[in-house]
Amino acid sequence: EDLLDSHADEQLGDADSPNADPNCVFIKQVFYGCVRHKEALKAFMSAFYNDMAASVLRSDYTLYLIITYLTFFRLEELGFNEYRKFIESQEPDKMTGFLSYSFDVARLANSTKWDWIKLYDLDFVEETMLGPIEQHTKAANTMRIELIAKASGLAAEKEASDGKVGLKEMPKKPPTVAVSPHLTRPAPRAVPEPIRIKQEVVVGKEPTYLERTSLEAVQKTKAARLEEERERTTKKYAESNVQEFKLHDTRSNLQRVRREVEEKRAKELDFDKDKRAPPVRMPREGATVKLNTAAILREDSLYKKKQEQEARQIQAYEAELRDSTEFHAWQTEMRSKDIHRARENVERTRVLAKLSAEEARRAIERQKEDNLALASQIKEESDAMMEQRALEVQMQAMMNRRLVEDINEVRDHAPREAEAKLLEQRRARRDEVKEDIEAKILEKEAELEQEQKEREDKVRQLKALSEVPRKHVKVFDPTESIGLGLLDEMSLVEMKERLSINKVRAEEIELEKRGEISVAKHKKQTDLMKRVENIKRIRKAAGTSNKEARERRKAMEVAQAEAEKQLRDEHNMTLLDTLDEKRRTRQAEQRELEEEEERRKQNQAFAGQNAHAAEELHFDELLKGADREARTRQTEAQRASKMYEETKRTERTVVETTTAKRESRKKKLFAAKADELEVKRKDLISRQKEEIAAKKAAFLVQREKHRTVKEKLVAFNPYASTVGKLAGSRTMGGGSMTGSVRGMEQ
Repeated sequence: EDLLDSHADEQLGDADSPNADPNCVFIKQVFYGCVRHKEALKAFMSAFYNDMAASVLRSDYTLYLIITYLTFFRLEELGFNEYRKFIESQEPDKMTGFLSYSFDVARLANSTKWDWIKLYDLDFVEETMLGPIEQHTKAANTMRIELIAKASGLAAEKEASDGKVGLKEMPKKPPTVAVSPHLTRPAPRAVPEPIRIKQEVVVGKEPTYLERTSLEAVQKTKAARLEEERERTTKKYAESNVQEFKLHDTRSNLQRVRREVEEKRAKELDFDKDKRAPPVRMPREGATVKLNTAAILREDSLYKKKQEQEARQIQAYEAELRDSTEFHAWQTEMRSKDIHRARENVERTRVLAKLSAEEARRAIERQKEDNLALASQIKEESDAMMEQRALEVQMQAMMNRRLVEDINEVRDHAPREAEAKLLEQRRARRDEVKEDIEAKILEKEAELEQEQKEREDKVRQLKALSEVPRKHVKVFDPTESIGLGLLDEMSLVEMKERLSINKVRAEEIELEKRGEISVAKHKKQTDLMKRVENIKRIRKAAGTSNKEARERRKAMEVAQAEAEKQLRDEHNMTLLDTLDEKRRTRQAEQRELEEEEERRKQNQAFAGQNAHAAEELHFDELLKGADREARTRQTEAQRASKMYEETKRTERTVVETTTAKRESRKKKLFAAKADELEVKRKDLISRQKEEIAAKKAAFLVQREKHRTVKEKLVAFNPYASTVGKLAGSRTMGGGSMTGSVRGMEQ
């Protein structure tokens, strides 16, 4: 924030006083507004660049950011006329896309509004930000249309300059000749006044500690310390258990290393070696799988869950005096019956499908005839639609010709008017920019002059401070603290004592922790061994029971397969009998028709005079035969329909029964889970209460221990406690004295 303030003050100068420049004040407000509403502006800019990526440039991001701030946060304050000036000062192509997107309230409500609601209140977004947008939508659309016309005028001007519009070529301006500007020569840099350096040495008083010692005493102390260090080093290496260094012996293992390398290479060059890998020897009693801790715990947890489930079943049996085994057996039996019934339905459906194949073939023939009639009708409608389409194309071409004539008429006059208006606007903007630059130059000169004066004043102050000599005398006492009044302030001697105490305490804690870890490891190993033994026992029992269950299941599957095969054979025989009966019926009808035809021919041959009567008799017989065939077909269709309805009704009954059973089981399961969750929740609450009580008790015990240790430390090292109290009292005294001095200064 300080960096923003300093930057704004450096670039804009005084923008907070009543006499400040209004332009600088407005620029500073816009700058701070963009920083304050950065998140909201960033959300809008992301959506804008995402939706308008084909018509906007990334280099214009800052321009669109400032215009967005003026649109959504300052439009009501500025007024639309002042806002119009800002828009018209930019390129029309850029502003048309921005206006069409920012004044589309429906689009903003569906996209950017939800991001703004995360930052501001809903009332602020709808009234302060989107309210002025809805109010000035019509004016913005009008301005956007004018900008589009202006942009088209500029484009037409460019095309006219290239000779692409068809207008007469206008005389071009002569090329601009570069003229060297009259630049002001830089003023010579002012050389600062040289600083006089005093060539003298200030010597203080002669030190008094030289009288307490002499050079001979220092040399003797040094020689004694050197001799003591030499003896200590010699004793250290003489008493060491490590093998002594044999620095005078020399040895070489070159021959041994060479021999080892040659033997290794000779082994690699053994070409007669059998390269086949030895066969894998499988254990006779099965492979031994070593379980890790995670596998042991996972399998033990699974077995415990099964045991809990069995225990719940036993408890339920004891409480409800009933066993669910009979229910599960009945449920399994009913499911097998349902499966058997479903397979019977499938067989029945297959038989019905084969019986209805002939009816489907006849229906297909009728459908083909209907399709031919429908195709002819569609062809006639298509011809009529093609004629209507040709008329519409002619009408659209005529309207396009009229539109081209109108555009040519506007193109002859609009570019001249737009060019004159644009030149006038550029002249006005040039005058405003020129005046603004002159004012800023004057302000900058005044600021530089003020900065130069402040810099000279600081140089004089630094010179005065450097000429005053200072004396610093420091005396170190290891038994005294620094005296600043800090919480953990202590002397060097006290620090060493405390470090030694802490070291002993840390060693004790480490030994205690190591013992706890060893005991925990032993307990964990014992627990894992017990779990492994339990797993082996359960696996052995489960293997035996699973083997018996597999044998029973295989026997049941074989019996079920035999029953299904027998049922399928019965249905196939029934189907064959039905088809044979239909075939015999059809052959009998065919023989009757042939015999009737033969009798008709004989009657015609022997009784020509009764030809008319024979013909009538023939037609009557044909009608009777057709009637009999229709009656037979209708009877078969009714029987098939009745069988189909019966099958559907049975299936619906089975589905409803199964659904009711499933819903009942689901409700019971959910109720059991809810009860279990309630029990666990109560258990968890009781456990949490116990943990909180245990933590409180541990805290009280720890606080009592801390107080006891603190009293022991004070009794063990009264000197440190005395120094601490003196430091605290000294700090309090120093604070009171500082306050009194400040009072006197005031």
